[in-house]
Amino acid sequence: MVLIASADAELRQRWAHGLRNAYTIHEVGDQVDLKRSMTNSRPAVLLLDSNLPQMAEVRGVPAIQRLCLSTRIILFTSVHDEKEEISALKCGAKGYCKKEIDPSQLRKAVEVVQKGEVWVRRKTICRLLAEVCSFSETGPKDSPPLTEVYLQYLTPRERQIALLVGHGAANKEIASRINISERTVKAHLTSIFQKLQISDRLRLGLFVAAQNHAKSAPPPSIKRISDQSPIRPKSN
Repeated sequence: MVLIASADAELRQRWAHGLRNAYTIHEVGDQVDLKRSMTNSRPAVLLLDSNLPQMAEVRGVPAIQRLCLSTRIILFTSVHDEKEEISALKCGAKGYCKKEIDPSQLRKAVEVVQKGEVWVRRKTICRLLAEVCSFSETGPKDSPPLTEVYLQYLTPRERQIALLVGHGAANKEIASRINISERTVKAHLTSIFQKLQISDRLRLGLFVAAQNHAKSAPPPSIKRISDQSPIRPKSN
């Protein structure tokens, strides 16, 4: 189910019209109904108008996400702002779009976030990765890496795919560049997520960027990957 949350009835109708043939749609127009639907219906995707009353725009995303951690949120705004887009990602949103998005693009955005990917501009991902790298370079030398496992635990092919994800490549592009099928790319990503205990490709990209500046050897407390119980990824 796709949940549409906006106080603008015309906007809800336009979004619903673009998705109705492919998804079950439910609409809400205020915070009370949004919280109820998130808790009771547990939608797969939430299309969230940043101007929903009492939401506090981007700052309200984490509280809404906590109502149903499995729901993937796409935040919609009237004016595209790169800083707000990055803030939305940091707050847990999986997508960031203008409200006037074309219906075909809206369907594609929903499909992408359902797969566990993010729907933002590529240059925004690059900015976010650069920010992580900058923090790694200027932060305390003894600060821990983003995760406690390292790329050295991956096979050569997995490492290659992880690095391509870190540079913003989509599954189709990765498959073309290293001459394998998209299905095989997804299988490798599933293995990567399990080994690195990472839940999605955005966090994998951040991990790869951070590890460019991380310590070369794992801390003594880290077990070998084969001895750990893998965390099942949400999606690849």
